[in-house]
Amino acid sequence: MSACLLATVCVFSLLLVLRLLARQPWKEYVSKCLRTDMADITKSYLSVCGFWVAESGIQVVGIVGGLPVKDPPVGRKHLELLHLSVSSQHRGQGIAKALIRTVLQFARDQGYSDVVLETSFRKTGPEPLYLSMGFQRTGQYFMSVFWRLVDIPIIQLEYSLPSA
Repeated sequence: MSACLLATVCVFSLLLVLRLLARQPWKEYVSKCLRTDMADITKSYLSVCGFWVAESGIQVVGIVGGLPVKDPPVGRKHLELLHLSVSSQHRGQGIAKALIRTVLQFARDQGYSDVVLETSFRKTGPEPLYLSMGFQRTGQYFMSVFWRLVDIPIIQLEYSLPSA
């Protein structure tokens, strides 16, 4: 009886720890966003024309942002694509592609040499979409030791715009 109780407590404890650990990467990501561009959306995006919304009727179904990279490599001008998101009910309709094309066109019009982005989703997320649209994978890193342990890399991608 006590062995069964001990096993139950151990399994419950393990599940609780795993649940807490699974939430940690996303808490870190949200915390980072709230310390950077998402801390003041109006200042970050609306003052530099860098935020786009896709609508269906009166409903917002997708968003994307783009901000200049502060310290790009010498001789380059980078725009960072940020926070691409499409509502789950509207995925598979080309909305994400349209938003990405909008950012790429904006970057061309503004004289950027490259559009860069980071994502933590690999095979099932947006990385295949970005690759299919001409982005190249340029690297990856882990936000913390925990992210490395659970194998959630931050993937860096770049789209080089043709010179005018």
